[in-house]
Amino acid sequence: MASKQPFTWKPQDVIDVTNASNENILLALDSGPLRLDSGRSLRLTASALELPQLVVLVNTGKVKIAPFRRRS
Repeated sequence: MASKQPFTWKPQDVIDVTNASNENILLALDSGPLRLDSGRSLRLTASALELPQLVVLVNTGKVKIAPFRRRS
């Protein structure tokens, strides 16, 4: 049986980002472009909330943000 690997990140520093619109969104992240399809979710570090593009999308209701919930 494989040994458990330690986390290299803190779960409280991760958010779920969900595209609540009916259009695909291209996020311009520091690491490069990332496509968020309509109705899909992805996990990002909370520092992504510092991106002006993401702030606008959240404020307009096109994107929903929720804390990451780790499943056991």
